[in-house]
Amino acid sequence: MQQRYNRVAVHNYCRNAEYFLLHLSARRIALEAVTPDDVSNYLRLAIRRFRQRHGQPPAFHWEAIPRAGIHALLRHSLKCWPPEPEPVDDGERLWRGILANYASWLREERGLAAASIYALMWEAKHFCGWYAGRSPTVDFADLSVPDIDAYMDMRATGLTHKSLKDVAERLRSLLKHLYRTGNTRANFTPHVIAPLLYAY
Repeated sequence: MQQRYNRVAVHNYCRNAEYFLLHLSARRIALEAVTPDDVSNYLRLAIRRFRQRHGQPPAFHWEAIPRAGIHALLRHSLKCWPPEPEPVDDGERLWRGILANYASWLREERGLAAASIYALMWEAKHFCGWYAGRSPTVDFADLSVPDIDAYMDMRATGLTHKSLKDVAERLRSLLKHLYRTGNTRANFTPHVIAPLLYAY
């Protein structure tokens, strides 16, 4: 089945992407060097131009229209958009390296779909950020069962049994990778307890 897109939306995306590329070219900014600040500056300029052209400011949230086209262009053209901010310390630098390796393993070794990788990586980033905030060391050498229990307790708040089961499966995948790559002293995957789901 062929996917159909709204012609107006496609036109707006393409037009706004083209205007943004012209803006970058006039300022001699390479597409690969674009930052979120460049996008924000362009949107402020676009709002000023709208006001000059129409004699009034655009409607509330108008900038979402050009922003959507620009972000679509950048996601399609660049390896990573929006770009990750610089690591704040050695611990973050370490776990970002581990996560990059994990993403590569999920994609190349396990051959998972992009949506599955996205969900697994979201959980992995969330866990690493949480653990970095509570651990006195910059690595996973001191990771323990109580840490895993505390993370699962924190994640369980407000989740359904099915959602919590998904969290457990994603966390097991990360822990398996950490052990496989020598980043943890033990295999903690059996210690991640997921709720049982019943079919009625």
